[in-house]
Amino acid sequence: MQKYGFIWKLPNISIKYGYYLKVINGNLKKFVKMALKINQDGLSERINVLVNETGMTNRRFALSVGIDPSGFDKKTKGTQPWTVNDVNKLSEKLRVRKGWLLDGEGQMMKAPDEILDQIPAKPTRSYDARAGVPFFNVEFELGFDILGTDNRNTPDYMIDFKPYNTADCWCTSKGNSMYPTISGGDIIAMKKIEDFHILMNNEIYGIVTVNGLRTIKRVKDNGDTITLIPDNKNGYDEQTIEKKDVMHVFQVLGCIKMF
Repeated sequence: MQKYGFIWKLPNISIKYGYYLKVINGNLKKFVKMALKINQDGLSERINVLVNETGMTNRRFALSVGIDPSGFDKKTKGTQPWTVNDVNKLSEKLRVRKGWLLDGEGQMMKAPDEILDQIPAKPTRSYDARAGVPFFNVEFELGFDILGTDNRNTPDYMIDFKPYNTADCWCTSKGNSMYPTISGGDIIAMKKIEDFHILMNNEIYGIVTVNGLRTIKRVKDNGDTITLIPDNKNGYDEQTIEKKDVMHVFQVLGCIKMF
């Protein structure tokens, strides 16, 4: 058996391409092998930044992104290499830019336009209760104001949008504290979090307090308290609330921009 091969290098990624010849049943066969390898320099440090941002243990973090916990520990210690599949999972689950993961340059999180570019279809309105996710024309206050009560159980219609059909509902936003990520009038996909004892830091959530206060902000989980962080720093400040005062938490999966 004779082997041949070469390595094709790209920035931070090398593609090892090779083939070997083998005689099978008297015939000479050619077998192709290809393996992707990524630059490991600094990758563990950047992944540790992500782990620290979530406040999770390594095991819980690994499970949340779909990586085997024992392999995750070995990779963070440098005894086992990270794979392209690992980078893809981290980017998809946490909306982290692959460029930042691979070389540490640029912003860490994907910009809304980058996320939008990956969406393969357009949302459609439907009145068939079996299609899509219910839309309620109820505003979820973005400016930390008190929302008037509107507890209708019948949706205005359904929104069928495959990337966000795992949401529990769609509703409208109001205010500009999350601009430009979310603007007033945008339609947001929300999924209720049943257990909100631990929240993912820097993710966007809808918070409903026991006294009817509603807001959508990025969060920092401090244990017994939650710091609410606006994207718009012009006239909006961070606020901290007690977890015991929180009644409902919704994860904001995405939004439909209104122009």
